[in-house]
Amino acid sequence: MPEKTTIAIRDRHGFERSVPAVGSMVLGRQAQCDVVLPDGMVSRTHLRLQRCEDGWWAEDLDSAHGTFLGEQRITGLRWEPGSTLRLADGAYFLTLKTEVPPSASEVNLQAILQTATLLTGEVELDELLERTLDRLLGLSGTDRGFIMLPEQGELVVKVQRNLGPGQLAEDIQLSLSSVRQVFEQGEPVWIRNSASNELRSQESVRDLQLETILCLPMMVQGERIGVLYLDSRRACGEVDRVTFEAIVSLCAIAIERTRLAEASLANQVLARVGQVAGAIIHDFKNGLFVIAGHAQLLGLTAADASTRHHVAQILSAADRLGQMSMDILDYAKIREPRCETVELARFLEAQAEPLQPRAQEADVTLVCQGPPCQACLDPHRFNRVIENLLANALDALAGEEGGRVTLQWAPAADGGVEIQVIDNGKGIPRKIQKRIFEPFFSFGKAKGTGLGMATVKRIMDEHKGTVEVASEEGQGTTITLRLPGPAATGTAEVPVPGEAPHE
Repeated sequence: MPEKTTIAIRDRHGFERSVPAVGSMVLGRQAQCDVVLPDGMVSRTHLRLQRCEDGWWAEDLDSAHGTFLGEQRITGLRWEPGSTLRLADGAYFLTLKTEVPPSASEVNLQAILQTATLLTGEVELDELLERTLDRLLGLSGTDRGFIMLPEQGELVVKVQRNLGPGQLAEDIQLSLSSVRQVFEQGEPVWIRNSASNELRSQESVRDLQLETILCLPMMVQGERIGVLYLDSRRACGEVDRVTFEAIVSLCAIAIERTRLAEASLANQVLARVGQVAGAIIHDFKNGLFVIAGHAQLLGLTAADASTRHHVAQILSAADRLGQMSMDILDYAKIREPRCETVELARFLEAQAEPLQPRAQEADVTLVCQGPPCQACLDPHRFNRVIENLLANALDALAGEEGGRVTLQWAPAADGGVEIQVIDNGKGIPRKIQKRIFEPFFSFGKAKGTGLGMATVKRIMDEHKGTVEVASEEGQGTTITLRLPGPAATGTAEVPVPGEAPHE
């Protein structure tokens, strides 16, 4: 049986895939290359690989950051099987491999067994999605792709590979409607040679010269839980369609199992919080009330500064413990919000005002800005949302120079409002962002219960609203709140006290 030659491509993050080594191939950053390497350090056309009579030849195409064999930068050389080329100082590593290919049945069986092994064990949903996409890219031999899952009625990209910033919208924009159609109707798109397919007429397919387009619904017991999209400029892949679709089904089962397990765990945590809150918090607060009352009496009769200092410390600790108790009670109880129509600028400015002294002490500028508009909310509940978000933003700017927190708002097209809390602080690491709404999870704070953002999410859910986090390390964080209008919440509009009714 003839040998098979492949190129193993590993990026700087450790993601590895294999592509068949055929004829003459150009590798680079631009979409027209035979193998696309979407890293900013890679040149648009970086490297040419050419099959010769006696092997393979690698030629650097005058790239800006070079191609290396060991420590030597190359212009061109004979590329021996087993040797590794380094592109752009470590953006990618390419290894030439030759092997005797197994039979088709062996390939399919190994693919299923290896995938089943990969998906077993207890892992978080985000990690499982990463593993799943990497595995499916490797099996199909495609260059790039993404997995979308439904979230609040919309399909959302949860993980993607080899699509640079903005490319998802730009490169496959015309295909996204087809991706949604695959999810809604459950009918896959399976194209190995798009030149003979009607999709070739689509501008996005034509411009990218795609040869392989795989878009499959991810289904569990007849229910669609997501959609997979993969594409490549090459016709590729050894696993047959039936096997590949079976493997996608395995992945869907693993994703749904993990999602349900995480939801069950969250419900268990909430139930336990409720039990704790109902059993001890009220008695605990009664004890704190007694401690604080006696401390205040002691402070009134204290003659020396040392005693007054210790009394102040006792009162401060009691106040902090009382606030923590309120956090637990707020999170544990599900309340129906008592919404009313408020003048948003006046309401938000009133929430920010008590934090201005803290901001000034930390040399942070706290700004409120937005047009006159109204919002439908429960003011007694929603003030905890704004208070928690502003406090978090101020904490993120601790020790920073030129700190700035902006609380801004604007009306939305659906009759609701959008509110943002923006800071230019340390930012939140990407992995941490996935956990900030978990109860009892805290990041970057020496004190607190870890219920602040969980409480924000709970109150926004009560209001049938949404909360989104966008953050980059070293560049700050933006929290976006979206509240629906009165029609969405089922609340009649109530005039603002002290104001004439709006015409």
